[in-house]
Amino acid sequence: MSAANSIKSETGDFKPARYSFPDAAVPQSVLSHMSAIYHYDRRRDVPIVSSGGDWVIAEYFRAGSHVPVSRFQLLGKQVQRQELLDGSGKAVEVIVVGWAPRTANDDEQATDPSALGDHPAWIRVFKVTPSGKKTLVALASRKTRFSVAPDTYDAPRDDELVFGLPNGQSKWRTKAEFFKACRIDLDARSLAGASRPAKGLRTP
Repeated sequence: MSAANSIKSETGDFKPARYSFPDAAVPQSVLSHMSAIYHYDRRRDVPIVSSGGDWVIAEYFRAGSHVPVSRFQLLGKQVQRQELLDGSGKAVEVIVVGWAPRTANDDEQATDPSALGDHPAWIRVFKVTPSGKKTLVALASRKTRFSVAPDTYDAPRDDELVFGLPNGQSKWRTKAEFFKACRIDLDARSLAGASRPAKGLRTP
């Protein structure tokens, strides 16, 4: 493990990584020549906490490259966060899943109905500047406020949501249109090799 191919833990050591090869046939000989894994398209899962578990940062790499083409934060199969990356592997857009106030920053969460407000957001899409500043550009928000606090990842019905802009304007008629325009991948299919470098969301 090195800074080029892993993630440091809370203590400064490198976290264990789990590799899989969803779109490549890999010979068993790589088990004795680990550097050979870089010759193949591959998925890498790194635990967010050193104790491991299924809460991970998952990335997909092309053969011969240490630059990811897709990145997700997953809890099991639940997508909590998706990053759209440029050709250098840097996030240019961030998609955050989970109930939060529609004006919340990307790392803010709340499940108290009074804190969520009248039109809480289920999915928020942020543009990211080269300096790391995030700007909300699109969201899927609830038509009404909650009367009972939801779990953060309780998925709503499509007809409970408005797909639109931060000013409250509805822009997309359906979830499918919203997902396509913002390249949202809640099934993390791009971890199987379907992703390409981001060119920017088709949003105002």
